[in-house]
Amino acid sequence: MSVCRPFFRLRRNVCSSSILKAKRSTKTTTLPIPHETFRGEETDLEAGTFHFNVEWSSFTDKRLPRRLRQTPNVKFLILGSNLFNFAAAGWDELPTELQTALRYIIRLPTLERLDILNFKNIPPSLFSAASFSRLSIHHTKFRKSKPNERKNTPSNIVTRLKSFDFNLIPLSSIRALVRDRISTDSLAVDFSSLYSLSVSLRNAEKVAASKEVMKVSPNLKFLDCRVGRKISLGEVSSSLAACHSLKTLVLLFQIENELQDPLFGLPDALSEMSGDNVLEELLINAHVQSHNSCRTDAMWGRLDGVLSRSAFHALRRVSLKIILWVNDMCSNDQLEKFQVGERHRRVLKEKLDKIGATQFSWLSKARNVKFEFSVRIISHGQRDTDPEIRRYLQSDVLCNMYSQ
Repeated sequence: MSVCRPFFRLRRNVCSSSILKAKRSTKTTTLPIPHETFRGEETDLEAGTFHFNVEWSSFTDKRLPRRLRQTPNVKFLILGSNLFNFAAAGWDELPTELQTALRYIIRLPTLERLDILNFKNIPPSLFSAASFSRLSIHHTKFRKSKPNERKNTPSNIVTRLKSFDFNLIPLSSIRALVRDRISTDSLAVDFSSLYSLSVSLRNAEKVAASKEVMKVSPNLKFLDCRVGRKISLGEVSSSLAACHSLKTLVLLFQIENELQDPLFGLPDALSEMSGDNVLEELLINAHVQSHNSCRTDAMWGRLDGVLSRSAFHALRRVSLKIILWVNDMCSNDQLEKFQVGERHRRVLKEKLDKIGATQFSWLSKARNVKFEFSVRIISHGQRDTDPEIRRYLQSDVLCNMYSQ
């Protein structure tokens, strides 16, 4: 997930199970599902990407499980729900044959990545005995695995995650996922080798869920945090300090007004991390949305102060991008208001440009640390159409971290 992951939602086109239906072959062996029977930009069987949504016909289509099992060369599975009124598909409500077929795909030795969207009551044992190492779950709920589900799960193959991204997952579900066991000696999913983690710190429950995952990830190297407006990083400072293997910390802040701490308690969290750490890169993306403002005073300089006083001997790069958003999606009668907002943005940018030299004196002169500071005004239209702007918004490290 790039920094683009927090503010560019993935668009999942519908992949209807009904269109999987095809005429029976006259041969004794059934032909694989043709590429053209799938809809959706992300479905590419030649590349190994398979996007499947559960819909109402999935509950009555008797041929569907067999056809799913015939899907060839699946490396990336996107599993979602396309039920009426955006209802989440319940795992326990699926026909047994369909459960078996989906479990078969998830445990294919070719599978490398799994995305789950809009599901409920998934047993963590579903992910056991699998080869995939990249997991992304959104709008999904988990429950404890039942005894028969644990019994039917091979214990000699361990699912070891290297990359994990989650959002809109209840704390109880995260606990079920990280704690569930298929036997006394074997976890359903092993997080001990987790390399990269992307989390949303929007409220207290999400902070607690993130702590649960960080607690079982002793070898974490990359951490991407989207921080909510009412959250201070001081709430996760102890968890960050416990990540002794962390090399890259990527932060996304959404600043709303001039009264808000523009660093969201980061200096306090860094103070607790000082000493026993191997942090090499600190990448901060501070976004000021349209019609909002932010401080331009010495509050920013606390970052420079804590890094100059604290022990971050491995630190090699600090990046601070401040992005002032402008809403250019306006009608003719809103044009004057847009022009006033744009002038205000230019004034704010001039003030913020100055803090690079006045508030970051240590970082600007540090020999062993590369300091990157920038302030840019970006419109929503530019974000959607300008390739250079899109590259700027995407951290090179964060875009690459999910390929580890």
